[in-house]
Amino acid sequence: MRHLYAMSEEYADLAAEVIEEHQDLHWLLDADIDIGYLKSNQAKKAKGREVHGECILVKDLYQPFCPYDFLIVLYDQNIAGFTDEQIRILLYHELLHIDVSEKDGEPVYSVAPHDVEDFRAVIEQYGIDWSGR
Repeated sequence: MRHLYAMSEEYADLAAEVIEEHQDLHWLLDADIDIGYLKSNQAKKAKGREVHGECILVKDLYQPFCPYDFLIVLYDQNIAGFTDEQIRILLYHELLHIDVSEKDGEPVYSVAPHDVEDFRAVIEQYGIDWSGR
């Protein structure tokens, strides 16, 4: 099976709601950051574990081909059976990876690492086993 990625307006709409719901993401509303939302039919694994989603920094080399600073990819095979609430939590998790600092007056984009195996904010609000897996 060919691994396919497709833009997802559904995930973009849900992410907009998630950003609005979470005060700690409100900075994204005013930031000059372009985020693309993708779904994939790939069943991705890393370190022997299912990958539900990921936040990818679009490197400078790819900017002419991709109009986004970050891509958030959800792997549909790995989240089959997730409730709408679990997908929203996953989007929250991935949005927490977006990080911007400044160097010489210019923004520097990066993917923030987890502050624990997940993010403390996700665990505090939804518990350690929010995905049920």
